[in-house]
Amino acid sequence: MRYAGRCHCGAIGFSYETHLPPREWQIRACQCAFCRAHGVLTTSDPAGSLTFHANDPEQLSRYRFALRIADFLLCRTCGVYVGASTTAANHRYGIINVNALEPRPAELPQPQQVSYATENASERIERRKERWTPLGGGI
Repeated sequence: MRYAGRCHCGAIGFSYETHLPPREWQIRACQCAFCRAHGVLTTSDPAGSLTFHANDPEQLSRYRFALRIADFLLCRTCGVYVGASTTAANHRYGIINVNALEPRPAELPQPQQVSYATENASERIERRKERWTPLGGGI
């Protein structure tokens, strides 16, 4: 199945493909200050595919914080965080903010609270390589 998501104004978005039905998605509620402030719930599928796109590239903002090894993709106009991307071993991976899905599936499971505060950079990269969705073309 293919799922589409976007920021509120439509300047940036994504196409997420997974064979998992939404009721089987692993929904994560990261407990870092950034994710809590944005009300973010993320998911990914290592067997799926993900493409981020920008209808208005001028509105794409890439924000890096903490270990500075991932780009958090936000819209400059409406402020919505749509997902994140990282590069590891010459491969790109990403996650989506399920709150940016249009429409948001009704049958999503309850989110799991997660904290990655104790991970160092190499542990974080390895976790992302194992859990995040491979990125195709696009931004």
